[in-house]
Amino acid sequence: MLLAPPTEHLSIRVARAKDDTASFVAHQYATYPFRLSNSLRLDPHNLDRVYAYIMNASPGVLAGDNLHLKVEVGDRAQLYLTDQSATKVYSKPAGGNSAQVTWDLKVGAEAYLEFVPEPIILFKAAAMTQTMEVTIHPTGQLVLSERIIPGRLAREGAYSFEAFHSRLRIQSPTGKLYFADNLRLLGQANRFKLSPLFSRLPLLANFIVIAPKISLERLTQALQQFDAPADQLQVCESPLPGCDGLLVRAIASQTSLLEAYQHHLLNCVRQLLNHPPLPHIPK
Repeated sequence: MLLAPPTEHLSIRVARAKDDTASFVAHQYATYPFRLSNSLRLDPHNLDRVYAYIMNASPGVLAGDNLHLKVEVGDRAQLYLTDQSATKVYSKPAGGNSAQVTWDLKVGAEAYLEFVPEPIILFKAAAMTQTMEVTIHPTGQLVLSERIIPGRLAREGAYSFEAFHSRLRIQSPTGKLYFADNLRLLGQANRFKLSPLFSRLPLLANFIVIAPKISLERLTQALQQFDAPADQLQVCESPLPGCDGLLVRAIASQTSLLEAYQHHLLNCVRQLLNHPPLPHIPK
């Protein structure tokens, strides 16, 4: 009998204290290679929000990995979640299985989640499928980031990986679908990898903002104030069809530009929500 590959888990639940003074990590469970950092209070102007890192003791994501991670932010709680370093997706041997990474995110009533992981780096012959299921209360707020680096650009060049598949589904607690996105990115077989657009701006990013308390028009205007040359960064915004949200797609020539744009986006959202600006996040 063939046994299924081992499944690693990380589960986090952030709740609001009974005295309503602060958010805290109410539950955490992790198996190798994952671990959650201590709860950090990096913002002296907002001690309510928990800042935390997901730590991974493995070298990266390997072929055949099946990783499940769950994050829940309870009613009125606040969480900024990132990881320590980029997610490296290693080569898949011929005939091997694609790596599978599944995220389950839940955002409660009047809760606030910023989930901004480091980039995914797709090494030569790598193959990975990422599935993200998001359940958010109609009064919840979310900033979600996904940045993709299509190869070790200085060594192997871009688009030497096999394939990257990203599935995203955002729904209400009652199951009402807000938004779904299905991205399949080919590497070696990509017919357009040598086109001027892909070769000049090989880095990709997707940002999701769901914030029913702010004007999407004002947010779009604020985002467009980011100053970068068009031959190094291009960005487009689109309202989400089923909720008070915005989808932002970006392509860039440098990881530092995408990181700076992400910082700008977070600060725009925070400013319009009357939150303190993003503090220094040590890495």
